[in-house]
Amino acid sequence: MSLSTSAGTVLDHIDLADPQLFALGSHQRVFRFLREHEPVHWNPEGTEPGFWSVTRYEDCLAVQKDGATFSSAGTNTLGPQRWTGDEGSGRMLTHTDGPRHTELRRVVNRAFTPRAVGALEPYVRSVVRRSLDRALEQGEVDFVDTMAMLPVASIAALLGVPEEDWALLLRLTSAAFGSADQELQTSPSARASAAMAHAQLLLYCQDLMDQRRASPRDDIVTRLVEAQREGLLDEEGAMLFFDLLLLGGNETTRHGAVGALIAFMEDPQQWERLRADRSLLNTAVGEVLRYVSPSLHVLRRAERDVELHGRLIRAGDDVAIWHSSANRDERVFDAPDTFDIGRAHNPHLALGSGPHYCLGASLATLELRVFLDELCDRVGSATLLEPPTRLASTVIAGFKQLRVQVRPA
Repeated sequence: MSLSTSAGTVLDHIDLADPQLFALGSHQRVFRFLREHEPVHWNPEGTEPGFWSVTRYEDCLAVQKDGATFSSAGTNTLGPQRWTGDEGSGRMLTHTDGPRHTELRRVVNRAFTPRAVGALEPYVRSVVRRSLDRALEQGEVDFVDTMAMLPVASIAALLGVPEEDWALLLRLTSAAFGSADQELQTSPSARASAAMAHAQLLLYCQDLMDQRRASPRDDIVTRLVEAQREGLLDEEGAMLFFDLLLLGGNETTRHGAVGALIAFMEDPQQWERLRADRSLLNTAVGEVLRYVSPSLHVLRRAERDVELHGRLIRAGDDVAIWHSSANRDERVFDAPDTFDIGRAHNPHLALGSGPHYCLGASLATLELRVFLDELCDRVGSATLLEPPTRLASTVIAGFKQLRVQVRPA
Protein backbone atom coordinates (compact mmCIF):
# COMPACT_ATOMS: atom_id res chain seq x y z
CA MET A 1 0.00 0.00 0.00
CA SER A 2 1.26 3.47 -0.88
CA LEU A 3 -0.49 6.75 -0.12
CA SER A 4 0.92 9.98 -1.51
CA THR A 5 -0.07 13.53 -0.60
CA SER A 6 2.02 15.17 -3.31
CA ALA A 7 0.49 17.15 -6.16
CA GLY A 8 -1.53 14.93 -8.43
CA THR A 9 -2.27 12.53 -5.59
CA VAL A 10 -1.84 8.89 -6.58
CA LEU A 11 -3.07 5.82 -4.73
CA ASP A 12 -0.77 3.00 -5.74
CA HIS A 13 -1.75 -0.65 -5.44
CA ILE A 14 -5.00 0.03 -3.59
CA ASP A 15 -8.13 -1.74 -4.80
CA LEU A 16 -11.20 -1.00 -2.69
CA ALA A 17 -12.86 -4.07 -4.22
CA ASP A 18 -10.16 -6.34 -2.76
CA PRO A 19 -11.53 -8.13 0.35
CA GLN A 20 -8.01 -8.55 1.74
CA LEU A 21 -7.75 -4.81 2.35
CA PHE A 22 -10.52 -5.17 4.93
CA ALA A 23 -9.16 -8.41 6.38
CA LEU A 24 -5.96 -6.52 7.20
CA GLY A 25 -7.90 -3.69 8.85
CA SER A 26 -6.19 -1.14 6.57
CA HIS A 27 -9.35 0.45 5.23
CA GLN A 28 -9.78 3.24 7.77
CA ARG A 29 -6.32 4.58 6.94
CA VAL A 30 -7.24 4.56 3.25
CA PHE A 31 -10.61 6.21 3.88
CA ARG A 32 -9.03 8.93 6.01
CA PHE A 33 -6.69 9.74 3.13
CA LEU A 34 -9.50 9.75 0.56
CA ARG A 35 -11.74 11.99 2.67
CA GLU A 36 -8.95 14.54 2.85
CA HIS A 37 -7.44 14.36 -0.63
CA GLU A 38 -9.79 12.59 -3.04
CA PRO A 39 -13.37 12.42 -1.73
CA VAL A 40 -14.67 11.18 -5.10
CA HIS A 41 -12.27 8.46 -6.17
CA TRP A 42 -12.23 6.29 -9.30
CA ASN A 43 -11.27 2.69 -8.58
CA PRO A 44 -10.04 1.23 -11.91
CA GLU A 45 -10.89 -2.26 -13.05
CA GLY A 46 -9.05 -4.86 -11.02
CA THR A 47 -10.74 -7.38 -8.78
CA GLU A 48 -13.95 -6.32 -10.53
CA PRO A 49 -15.18 -3.60 -12.92
CA GLY A 50 -14.23 0.01 -12.16
CA PHE A 51 -16.37 2.15 -9.88
CA TRP A 52 -16.49 5.47 -8.05
CA SER A 53 -16.20 5.81 -4.25
CA VAL A 54 -17.61 8.57 -2.06
CA THR A 55 -16.14 8.71 1.42
CA ARG A 56 -17.22 11.97 3.08
CA TYR A 57 -20.33 11.97 5.24
CA GLU A 58 -22.22 14.72 3.38
CA ASP A 59 -21.59 13.05 0.01
CA CYS A 60 -22.58 9.58 1.24
CA LEU A 61 -25.79 11.01 2.66
CA ALA A 62 -26.61 13.00 -0.47
CA VAL A 63 -25.96 10.14 -2.90
CA GLN A 64 -27.97 7.64 -0.88
CA LYS A 65 -30.96 9.99 -0.62
CA ASP A 66 -30.99 10.92 -4.33
CA GLY A 67 -32.59 7.85 -5.84
CA ALA A 68 -33.47 9.68 -9.05
CA THR A 69 -29.80 10.31 -9.85
CA PHE A 70 -28.24 7.31 -8.12
CA SER A 71 -30.41 4.23 -8.62
CA SER A 72 -30.59 1.11 -6.46
CA ALA A 73 -31.98 -0.96 -9.31
CA GLY A 74 -28.64 -2.45 -10.35
CA THR A 75 -26.47 -4.55 -8.12
CA ASN A 76 -26.44 -3.47 -4.48
CA THR A 77 -22.85 -4.21 -3.42
CA LEU A 78 -19.40 -4.79 -4.77
CA GLY A 79 -18.72 -8.43 -5.51
CA PRO A 80 -18.46 -11.09 -8.21
CA GLN A 81 -22.09 -10.53 -9.29
CA ARG A 82 -20.95 -7.30 -10.98
CA TRP A 83 -19.31 -9.44 -13.68
CA THR A 84 -22.25 -11.77 -14.17
CA GLY A 85 -25.31 -9.70 -13.27
CA ASP A 86 -27.38 -9.66 -10.10
CA GLU A 87 -30.60 -11.68 -10.15
CA GLY A 88 -32.10 -9.33 -7.56
CA SER A 89 -31.70 -6.23 -9.74
CA GLY A 90 -35.02 -4.40 -9.99
CA ARG A 91 -36.77 -7.12 -7.99
CA MET A 92 -35.59 -7.07 -4.37
CA LEU A 93 -36.28 -4.45 -1.72
CA THR A 94 -32.65 -3.35 -1.71
CA HIS A 95 -32.51 -3.26 -5.52
CA THR A 96 -35.55 -1.07 -6.27
CA ASP A 97 -36.53 2.59 -6.08
CA GLY A 98 -39.68 4.69 -5.95
CA PRO A 99 -43.18 3.15 -5.85
CA ARG A 100 -41.98 -0.43 -6.29
CA HIS A 101 -39.61 -0.08 -3.34
CA THR A 102 -42.44 1.30 -1.19
CA GLU A 103 -44.74 -1.52 -2.31
CA LEU A 104 -42.21 -4.20 -1.40
CA ARG A 105 -41.46 -2.59 1.95
CA ARG A 106 -45.16 -2.69 2.86
CA VAL A 107 -45.23 -6.46 2.39
CA VAL A 108 -43.32 -6.98 5.66
CA ASN A 109 -43.34 -3.54 7.34
CA ARG A 110 -45.68 -4.52 10.15
CA ALA A 111 -43.29 -7.25 11.36
CA PHE A 112 -40.55 -4.67 11.93
CA THR A 113 -42.40 -1.85 13.70
CA PRO A 114 -40.91 -0.85 17.07
CA ARG A 115 -44.00 -2.29 18.80
CA ALA A 116 -43.79 -5.64 17.01
CA VAL A 117 -40.04 -5.90 17.59
CA GLY A 118 -40.40 -4.79 21.22
CA ALA A 119 -42.57 -7.82 21.90
CA LEU A 120 -39.51 -9.97 21.11
CA GLU A 121 -37.39 -8.52 23.92
CA PRO A 122 -37.97 -11.30 26.52
CA TYR A 123 -37.13 -13.88 23.87
CA VAL A 124 -34.02 -12.01 22.69
CA ARG A 125 -32.88 -11.56 26.31
CA SER A 126 -33.22 -15.28 26.96
CA VAL A 127 -31.07 -16.08 23.89
CA VAL A 128 -28.37 -13.62 24.99
CA ARG A 129 -28.35 -14.96 28.55
CA ARG A 130 -27.97 -18.56 27.37
CA SER A 131 -25.14 -17.60 25.03
CA LEU A 132 -23.23 -15.60 27.65
CA ASP A 133 -23.79 -18.17 30.42
CA ARG A 134 -22.45 -20.90 28.17
CA ALA A 135 -19.38 -18.79 27.43
CA LEU A 136 -18.79 -18.14 31.13
CA GLU A 137 -19.01 -21.87 31.87
CA GLN A 138 -16.32 -22.54 29.26
CA GLY A 139 -14.13 -19.61 30.30
CA GLU A 140 -12.13 -19.46 27.07
CA VAL A 141 -14.25 -19.05 23.95
CA ASP A 142 -14.38 -17.77 20.41
CA PHE A 143 -16.76 -14.86 20.94
CA VAL A 144 -17.75 -14.92 17.26
CA ASP A 145 -19.29 -18.33 17.93
CA THR A 146 -20.82 -17.10 21.20
CA MET A 147 -22.74 -14.39 19.35
CA ALA A 148 -23.53 -16.40 16.26
CA MET A 149 -27.02 -17.52 17.19
CA LEU A 150 -28.41 -14.25 18.56
CA PRO A 151 -29.35 -12.61 15.25
CA VAL A 152 -30.28 -15.93 13.66
CA ALA A 153 -32.68 -16.72 16.49
CA SER A 154 -34.24 -13.25 16.33
CA ILE A 155 -34.86 -13.04 12.59
CA ALA A 156 -35.86 -16.72 12.54
CA ALA A 157 -38.61 -15.97 15.07
CA LEU A 158 -40.05 -13.33 12.73
CA LEU A 159 -39.64 -15.43 9.61
CA GLY A 160 -41.08 -18.59 11.16
CA VAL A 161 -37.97 -20.78 10.86
CA PRO A 162 -37.94 -23.71 13.35
CA GLU A 163 -35.08 -23.86 15.86
CA GLU A 164 -33.69 -27.12 14.50
CA ASP A 165 -32.80 -25.29 11.26
CA TRP A 166 -30.97 -22.32 12.81
CA ALA A 167 -27.51 -23.87 12.54
CA LEU A 168 -28.06 -24.67 8.86
CA LEU A 169 -29.15 -21.12 8.08
CA LEU A 170 -26.20 -19.67 10.01
CA ARG A 171 -23.81 -21.78 7.95
CA LEU A 172 -25.46 -20.74 4.68
CA THR A 173 -25.62 -17.02 5.51
CA SER A 174 -21.96 -17.07 6.58
CA ALA A 175 -21.01 -18.69 3.29
CA ALA A 176 -23.16 -16.27 1.29
CA PHE A 177 -21.83 -13.09 2.91
CA GLY A 178 -18.32 -14.35 3.57
CA SER A 179 -17.70 -16.02 0.22
CA ALA A 180 -14.80 -13.67 -0.53
CA ASP A 181 -12.96 -15.20 2.43
CA GLN A 182 -11.39 -18.48 1.36
CA GLU A 183 -11.83 -20.05 4.80
CA LEU A 184 -15.61 -19.61 4.56
CA GLN A 185 -15.99 -20.83 0.99
CA THR A 186 -17.89 -24.05 0.41
CA SER A 187 -16.78 -24.24 -3.26
CA PRO A 188 -13.50 -23.67 -5.10
CA SER A 189 -14.33 -20.05 -5.97
CA ALA A 190 -16.00 -17.14 -4.17
CA ARG A 191 -18.57 -16.81 -6.94
CA ALA A 192 -19.54 -20.49 -6.83
CA SER A 193 -19.61 -20.54 -3.03
CA ALA A 194 -21.94 -17.54 -2.81
CA ALA A 195 -24.17 -18.89 -5.59
CA MET A 196 -24.48 -22.30 -3.93
CA ALA A 197 -25.28 -20.80 -0.52
CA HIS A 198 -27.93 -18.49 -1.96
CA ALA A 199 -29.43 -21.36 -3.99
CA GLN A 200 -29.74 -23.51 -0.86
CA LEU A 201 -31.38 -20.63 1.03
CA LEU A 202 -33.89 -20.14 -1.79
CA LEU A 203 -34.76 -23.83 -1.86
CA TYR A 204 -35.18 -23.83 1.90
CA CYS A 205 -37.57 -20.90 1.62
CA GLN A 206 -39.52 -22.64 -1.13
CA ASP A 207 -40.09 -25.64 1.16
CA LEU A 208 -41.12 -23.37 4.03
CA MET A 209 -43.58 -21.47 1.82
CA ASP A 210 -45.14 -24.77 0.71
CA GLN A 211 -45.71 -25.58 4.39
CA ARG A 212 -47.33 -22.18 5.01
CA ARG A 213 -49.67 -22.56 2.04
CA ALA A 214 -51.01 -25.68 3.72
CA SER A 215 -50.86 -24.29 7.27
CA PRO A 216 -50.59 -20.46 7.59
CA ARG A 217 -49.06 -18.86 10.70
CA ASP A 218 -48.45 -15.37 12.03
CA ASP A 219 -44.99 -14.98 10.49
CA ILE A 220 -43.21 -13.32 7.58
CA VAL A 221 -43.10 -16.44 5.41
CA THR A 222 -46.91 -16.61 5.56
CA ARG A 223 -46.98 -12.92 4.54
CA LEU A 224 -44.74 -13.72 1.55
CA VAL A 225 -47.21 -16.42 0.52
CA GLU A 226 -50.08 -13.94 0.86
CA ALA A 227 -48.17 -11.41 -1.25
CA GLN A 228 -47.96 -13.97 -4.04
CA ARG A 229 -51.72 -14.52 -3.91
CA GLU A 230 -52.22 -10.75 -4.09
CA GLY A 231 -49.97 -10.50 -7.15
CA LEU A 232 -47.34 -8.40 -5.36
CA LEU A 233 -44.62 -11.05 -5.70
CA ASP A 234 -43.94 -14.09 -7.84
CA GLU A 235 -42.50 -17.18 -6.16
CA GLU A 236 -38.91 -16.38 -7.04
CA GLY A 237 -39.37 -12.81 -5.79
CA ALA A 238 -40.70 -14.15 -2.49
CA MET A 239 -37.70 -16.45 -2.12
CA LEU A 240 -35.32 -13.56 -2.83
CA PHE A 241 -37.12 -11.54 -0.15
CA PHE A 242 -36.58 -14.35 2.36
CA ASP A 243 -32.90 -14.56 1.40
CA LEU A 244 -32.51 -10.80 1.88
CA LEU A 245 -34.20 -10.69 5.28
CA LEU A 246 -32.22 -13.63 6.63
CA LEU A 247 -28.87 -12.26 5.45
CA GLY A 248 -29.57 -8.69 6.54
CA GLY A 249 -30.91 -9.81 9.90
CA ASN A 250 -27.85 -11.88 10.68
CA GLU A 251 -24.69 -9.95 9.94
CA THR A 252 -25.18 -6.49 11.49
CA THR A 253 -25.90 -7.63 15.04
CA ARG A 254 -23.42 -10.50 15.14
CA HIS A 255 -20.42 -8.45 14.06
CA GLY A 256 -21.63 -5.37 15.92
CA ALA A 257 -21.64 -7.33 19.18
CA VAL A 258 -18.18 -8.77 18.56
CA GLY A 259 -16.85 -5.35 17.60
CA ALA A 260 -18.37 -3.89 20.78
CA LEU A 261 -16.52 -6.37 22.98
CA ILE A 262 -13.25 -5.54 21.23
CA ALA A 263 -13.88 -1.82 21.78
CA PHE A 264 -14.61 -2.41 25.47
CA MET A 265 -11.45 -4.49 25.90
CA GLU A 266 -9.44 -1.71 24.27
CA ASP A 267 -11.03 0.89 26.57
CA PRO A 268 -12.22 -0.78 29.80
CA GLN A 269 -13.25 2.60 31.23
CA GLN A 270 -16.10 2.70 28.73
CA TRP A 271 -17.26 -0.72 29.95
CA GLU A 272 -17.20 0.39 33.58
CA ARG A 273 -18.98 3.58 32.60
CA LEU A 274 -21.83 1.61 31.03
CA ARG A 275 -22.02 -0.85 33.92
CA ALA A 276 -22.40 2.08 36.31
CA ASP A 277 -25.00 3.96 34.25
CA ARG A 278 -27.47 1.95 32.15
CA SER A 279 -29.15 5.18 31.01
CA LEU A 280 -26.28 5.22 28.49
CA LEU A 281 -27.49 2.02 26.76
CA ASN A 282 -29.17 3.78 23.85
CA THR A 283 -26.25 6.08 23.10
CA ALA A 284 -23.91 3.10 23.53
CA VAL A 285 -25.81 1.18 20.85
CA GLY A 286 -25.52 4.14 18.49
CA GLU A 287 -21.81 4.39 19.17
CA VAL A 288 -21.26 0.67 18.57
CA LEU A 289 -23.02 0.98 15.21
CA ARG A 290 -20.96 4.06 14.27
CA TYR A 291 -17.61 2.80 15.53
CA VAL A 292 -17.89 -0.77 14.21
CA SER A 293 -19.97 0.07 11.09
CA PRO A 294 -20.78 -3.58 10.27
CA SER A 295 -22.14 -2.58 6.84
CA LEU A 296 -19.16 -1.24 4.92
CA HIS A 297 -20.92 0.14 1.86
CA VAL A 298 -23.83 0.06 -0.55
CA LEU A 299 -23.61 0.49 -4.31
CA ARG A 300 -25.64 2.78 -6.57
CA ARG A 301 -25.71 3.32 -10.35
CA ALA A 302 -25.65 6.82 -11.86
CA GLU A 303 -28.73 7.44 -14.02
CA ARG A 304 -27.32 10.61 -15.60
CA ASP A 305 -24.03 12.44 -15.88
CA VAL A 306 -23.33 14.31 -12.66
CA GLU A 307 -20.36 16.26 -11.33
CA LEU A 308 -19.23 15.91 -7.74
CA HIS A 309 -16.12 17.60 -6.32
CA GLY A 310 -14.97 18.30 -9.87
CA ARG A 311 -15.19 14.66 -10.98
CA LEU A 312 -17.56 13.66 -13.77
CA ILE A 313 -19.60 10.57 -12.90
CA ARG A 314 -21.15 9.32 -16.12
CA ALA A 315 -24.53 7.65 -16.55
CA GLY A 316 -24.12 3.93 -15.98
CA ASP A 317 -21.16 4.25 -13.61
CA ASP A 318 -21.37 2.46 -10.27
CA VAL A 319 -20.86 4.50 -7.09
CA ALA A 320 -19.89 2.93 -3.75
CA ILE A 321 -21.23 4.76 -0.68
CA TRP A 322 -18.79 3.93 2.11
CA HIS A 323 -20.76 4.08 5.38
CA SER A 324 -17.67 2.94 7.23
CA SER A 325 -15.80 6.04 6.09
CA ALA A 326 -18.72 8.45 6.59
CA ASN A 327 -19.00 7.30 10.21
CA ARG A 328 -15.40 8.40 10.87
CA ASP A 329 -15.64 11.74 9.05
CA GLU A 330 -13.83 14.42 11.06
CA ARG A 331 -16.16 17.06 9.59
CA VAL A 332 -19.14 15.55 11.43
CA PHE A 333 -17.86 13.59 14.44
CA ASP A 334 -15.58 14.90 17.18
CA ALA A 335 -12.63 12.55 17.78
CA PRO A 336 -14.12 10.03 15.31
CA ASP A 337 -11.58 7.29 16.08
CA THR A 338 -12.48 7.37 19.77
CA PHE A 339 -15.09 4.94 21.14
CA ASP A 340 -17.37 7.08 23.32
CA ILE A 341 -20.59 5.48 24.60
CA GLY A 342 -21.90 8.87 25.72
CA ARG A 343 -21.41 10.56 22.33
CA ALA A 344 -24.14 13.19 22.19
CA HIS A 345 -24.00 14.06 18.47
CA ASN A 346 -24.07 10.79 16.53
CA PRO A 347 -25.98 10.92 13.21
CA HIS A 348 -24.27 7.73 12.00
CA LEU A 349 -25.11 6.06 8.68
CA ALA A 350 -24.56 2.49 9.89
CA LEU A 351 -28.20 1.64 9.13
CA GLY A 352 -28.38 3.67 5.94
CA SER A 353 -30.53 6.72 5.27
CA GLY A 354 -33.44 7.94 3.17
CA PRO A 355 -35.90 5.51 1.56
CA HIS A 356 -33.45 2.65 2.04
CA TYR A 357 -33.04 3.15 5.78
CA CYS A 358 -32.63 -0.34 7.23
CA LEU A 359 -35.96 -2.18 7.48
CA GLY A 360 -34.66 -4.11 10.49
CA ALA A 361 -33.22 -1.11 12.35
CA SER A 362 -35.54 -1.60 15.34
CA LEU A 363 -34.57 -5.27 15.59
CA ALA A 364 -30.84 -4.59 15.29
CA THR A 365 -30.89 -1.87 17.95
CA LEU A 366 -32.99 -4.04 20.29
CA GLU A 367 -30.58 -6.95 19.94
CA LEU A 368 -27.53 -4.76 20.60
CA ARG A 369 -29.16 -2.97 23.54
CA VAL A 370 -30.10 -6.27 25.19
CA PHE A 371 -26.65 -7.69 24.45
CA LEU A 372 -24.88 -4.72 26.08
CA ASP A 373 -27.22 -4.81 29.08
CA GLU A 374 -26.68 -8.53 29.68
CA LEU A 375 -22.95 -8.28 28.99
CA CYS A 376 -22.62 -5.70 31.77
CA ASP A 377 -24.71 -7.82 34.15
CA ARG A 378 -23.03 -11.15 33.52
CA VAL A 379 -19.45 -10.58 32.36
CA GLY A 380 -17.01 -8.92 34.75
CA SER A 381 -14.00 -8.91 32.44
CA ALA A 382 -12.77 -10.22 29.11
CA THR A 383 -9.15 -10.78 28.14
CA LEU A 384 -7.92 -11.12 24.58
CA LEU A 385 -6.11 -14.43 24.08
CA GLU A 386 -4.90 -13.74 20.55
CA PRO A 387 -5.41 -10.98 17.97
CA PRO A 388 -8.86 -11.03 16.35
CA THR A 389 -9.12 -12.37 12.81
CA ARG A 390 -11.05 -10.10 10.50
CA LEU A 391 -13.34 -11.24 7.73
CA ALA A 392 -12.08 -10.74 4.18
CA SER A 393 -15.11 -8.92 2.82
CA THR A 394 -15.91 -5.63 1.11
CA VAL A 395 -19.50 -5.84 2.36
CA ILE A 396 -19.26 -6.66 6.08
CA ALA A 397 -16.79 -5.26 8.61
CA GLY A 398 -16.73 -8.46 10.59
CA PHE A 399 -14.67 -11.05 12.36
CA LYS A 400 -13.96 -14.73 11.81
CA GLN A 401 -12.47 -15.35 15.23
CA LEU A 402 -12.12 -13.57 18.59
CA ARG A 403 -10.49 -15.80 21.20
CA VAL A 404 -11.13 -14.39 24.68
CA GLN A 405 -11.23 -15.43 28.30
CA VAL A 406 -14.40 -14.25 30.03
CA ARG A 407 -15.00 -14.09 33.76
CA PRO A 408 -18.32 -13.60 35.57
CA ALA A 409 -19.31 -10.27 37.07
